[in-house]
Amino acid sequence: MTESFSALKDEFLTFTSEIIWCTVTTVDGQGRPRSRILHPIWEVIDERPVGWIFTANAGVKGAHLAANPQVAFSYWSPEQNVVLGEAATSWVDDVETKRHVWEMFTTAPPPLGYDLREFGLPGPESEGFTVLRLDPWRVQVLDAASFARGHFTPRTALLK
Repeated sequence: MTESFSALKDEFLTFTSEIIWCTVTTVDGQGRPRSRILHPIWEVIDERPVGWIFTANAGVKGAHLAANPQVAFSYWSPEQNVVLGEAATSWVDDVETKRHVWEMFTTAPPPLGYDLREFGLPGPESEGFTVLRLDPWRVQVLDAASFARGHFTPRTALLK
């Protein structure tokens, strides 16, 4: 059974901001998955989750996303809180959005937020500040409290 994202929103935002680090899986041109750990910050725009990742558009990840911009992502905590999802990705080029994302990263309390200047970036207009946007089409949450009560089915939202 699926629910609206608004029914999952609070748990989704709480778990992703507490767990912080996320496994993101891309697929190569031969259909083989490859995972890496990334650090998205999420917000809700028009009642939909949108993730922002400061990451390079290069190497294996860049090549995979150029061929197939779909990813799977997952968060897990030792408390057994879980967030899973699939998303379309896109690289952000416009300076206004990059300023917004820079502000999100530099003003969120640590460890979710951090000073991007530590990476040698002078500001959001810097050529090295590359941002990947995640637009999920499906998310799931499973909270430890429900799991402990015997509810093993994640709550799912399909986003169109």
